[in-house]
Amino acid sequence: MKTYFSGLFLTAGLFSVILFADSCAKADHSADLPKEQQVVGTWSINRIQLRIYQGGVFIKDTIIKQTPHPTNYVKFDAGGGFEYKFNTYSPDAGSYQFVGADSVVSSSIPQNYRWKMLTLTNVLFTVVSKGSDPGFPGAVVERYETFVR
Repeated sequence: MKTYFSGLFLTAGLFSVILFADSCAKADHSADLPKEQQVVGTWSINRIQLRIYQGGVFIKDTIIKQTPHPTNYVKFDAGGGFEYKFNTYSPDAGSYQFVGADSVVSSSIPQNYRWKMLTLTNVLFTVVSKGSDPGFPGAVVERYETFVR
């Protein structure tokens, strides 16, 4: 008889804990906001991955080592201001704007950025750009960047 009641109490307690934990979970409503509001703020640069193609043939996949001075970040202001700092002492600064439904373009000094947005939530922002890179002459480089809060 004791084992029956212990098992019943254990099952009821476990059910209560699961029910309570599920009812306290908060839904992620970040997708409800327009992209113009979602990107605003400072994002840490978590990872930059390069995919290199020579003559249309994939030849290399690499992740750029981070050496922050003291931090690597990208910042989007609500008024259109932009800063990008990766492995340097001073940021590239300028302005940004959205182009179409899935691109963000910055005009900054000394470098401009043109990204296609892949993922945008309140904690994760992933983008890709395609072009040349002086480290890989004659190659086409896809640059995947992951930003987090």
